Amino acid sequence: MSDNLSSNDWTSSDWTSRFVHANGIRHHYLEWGDPANPPLLLLHATGLCAWPWKPVARRLARQYRVLAFDQRGHGDTDRSDKGYRFEYAGEDVAAIVAAMGLEYPRVIGHSSGGLAAIIAASLLPGRFGPVALVETRVSNDAPTVPAQDLNRRAERTRMKRPIWETRAAMFAAYRTRAAFRNWEDEPYRQFIAGGARLLPDGRAELKCHPETEAAFYGMRDDLPVADYLRGLTGDWLLLLADYPGCQRIDDPGVRQFQKLVANSQVKPMGKGSHFLPLEYPDDVLAAVQAWFDAKGNAP
Repeated sequence: MSDNLSSNDWTSSDWTSRFVHANGIRHHYLEWGDPANPPLLLLHATGLCAWPWKPVARRLARQYRVLAFDQRGHGDTDRSDKGYRFEYAGEDVAAIVAAMGLEYPRVIGHSSGGLAAIIAASLLPGRFGPVALVETRVSNDAPTVPAQDLNRRAERTRMKRPIWETRAAMFAAYRTRAAFRNWEDEPYRQFIAGGARLLPDGRAELKCHPETEAAFYGMRDDLPVADYLRGLTGDWLLLLADYPGCQRIDDPGVRQFQKLVANSQVKPMGKGSHFLPLEYPDDVLAAVQAWFDAKGNAP
């Protein structure tokens, strides 16, 4: 069975694989563009990795130095020796920005990647440029649909199969699942290519172990989001998808986000699931680029 993965998925034609030591561990990232360009960070959601950002990163690299990071315990970044919490992910981003000497980086954060950006910006006030949050839950509001309950999601995640006979088998099986069904082909192919490692016997193993992913979900409701939102400086955009149980522009949590973050804007996209940037990357990129352009080059 063909897995639609070409050898080019593993060869670096327009990107470079790099590592940086920060906050006690080694972080992996992919880099595009001229190092002299303004920096832009791409931060993925829980359970994913940097690779699905590739189609977006290539286009952003015309204007920015694009850096797509693997969270701790994901992709090729080190596993955590102290457990997994969103606070650690935010501390990691802040430590990376400091260690690399990045000046006013712009950020696009998907889901928990957006939470990491919020926490990092609260730790390094005035250090970040405009930040776009894509489907980031900005409050601890209870979900309106049982399927969105994070404890149930953690339980289901622990039941995920971590090892498959081949990448092709993983590719075929994941493609039929609801979470991946509507992804565009390129981000999906890159997720399988970068999100699984080949074992010596040829089997494919998820780089983010199901227990790691479940640990993040189990800690989410304890995260004091409002505490990190208070006093945030800079410009913030929140893009919302449209599915049962999603955040709405008139939700109390979203209204609180706009109240606590002075320079914030919320834009309902009117389409997509929680995986909006992987289902509609062109639409997300267009919305974010227009907003970035409107903010200009000033920090």
